[in-house]
Amino acid sequence: MSSNKALLSSIRAVARLPLVREIVYHPSVRGRLIGLPGFGKFYGSGWDFRHPFDRRYDTETSGWMPADQLETSPYASEGYIYAGSQPSIIRTALNTLPALSDCAFVDLGCGKGRPLLVASEYPFRSIVGVELTPSMAQKARNNAAIVNRQFAKRTPIQIEEQDAGQYVLPAGNTVVFLYNPFGEEVIARVVSRIEEALAVAGRSIFVIYYNPLHAHCFDASPALRRYFAANLPYSPEELGFGPEIMDAVIIWQGGGAAPARDGADAKIKTIWPAVRAELA
Repeated sequence: MSSNKALLSSIRAVARLPLVREIVYHPSVRGRLIGLPGFGKFYGSGWDFRHPFDRRYDTETSGWMPADQLETSPYASEGYIYAGSQPSIIRTALNTLPALSDCAFVDLGCGKGRPLLVASEYPFRSIVGVELTPSMAQKARNNAAIVNRQFAKRTPIQIEEQDAGQYVLPAGNTVVFLYNPFGEEVIARVVSRIEEALAVAGRSIFVIYYNPLHAHCFDASPALRRYFAANLPYSPEELGFGPEIMDAVIIWQGGGAAPARDGADAKIKTIWPAVRAELA
């Protein structure tokens, strides 16, 4: 490692100390510093570092990888990447929903499975990750096994290795989760699968779309309506372990009657094609 890289690594390590992190990642401080020469490298993507979630549970969900480096990726040329979502944001989204005990949880494009591990903290009747890339699916299985050994009473996690656009949702009430996993073509197929599922009377589906770059596909569906939308902040311990300090989440519901939350109709703006969206 060069002396410059070693110095930058040391500075980043200090910046991730709890008290220092709260200062350098405070919105007003970060907003002023990140545009200055050298501070772009200082903040980095945050995905490069082992997330506190992994340190706590001894799992391996950190890191990032461009889709074109995955052995199976139908959207490799579109600029998409694998990266881990923030557990606190997933929890906030799940906490907005009605009772979950009669729901299945399905993560489409689950990657290494961090949202599945967070979902296991909740009383879902089943938890399923759908992942096309074999190496990612195996990592998700490994992580699920680690958490299952620690928390044997939690709902077991299953990994299905298949195309999410062709996946048939389980029967009954379901929560579908996506963390910006696909381009518009695959998202459109996902919407079609959800509409097919909602054609069965007496069931409810919530769709949680984290970093909703193709939210218009869900907005266009007559079977779905907005339930929630917000830019959600990282928890203090997560600052510096992702590319920003907050991320956008939109939730739709189909077949249910839960009243929409304030701000659910917020408009979306693309900040970085294939990578990031925010709510206006």
